[in-house]
Amino acid sequence: MKYTDSINELFIWFPMLKEIYEEEGDYIEDLPHLCYPIVFVPFIRQAVLGNDEDTIQKICNFMECMANSDSEDERVSELLVVSVLESILSEREIIYRLKLYMGSETLKLLSVMEKETGWGS
Repeated sequence: MKYTDSINELFIWFPMLKEIYEEEGDYIEDLPHLCYPIVFVPFIRQAVLGNDEDTIQKICNFMECMANSDSEDERVSELLVVSVLESILSEREIIYRLKLYMGSETLKLLSVMEKETGWGS
């Protein structure tokens, strides 16, 4: 995945989010660091709190794809860390549920964040 395609990639994986993105208006257009916390993070919360295991798994697969994008474009993994994981880091119930489905690279990024912020061991 490339940073410049990260918003379109989000809609390929989760087409239902495009409408929410469009409702937000021009101020987030082509700005992944605004789009992801405004559009994707609430979707994550909704899936976890609604116990939608299929969607949670798909979300975690998508995040793993982002985490593995370092070789193509490290800005994608930075987008994951700064605009997704950091947005929900203090929501421990959400994090604990997501950890059950996260891939190894996403877990590594999360572990570093948790240690740096005092949430980890």
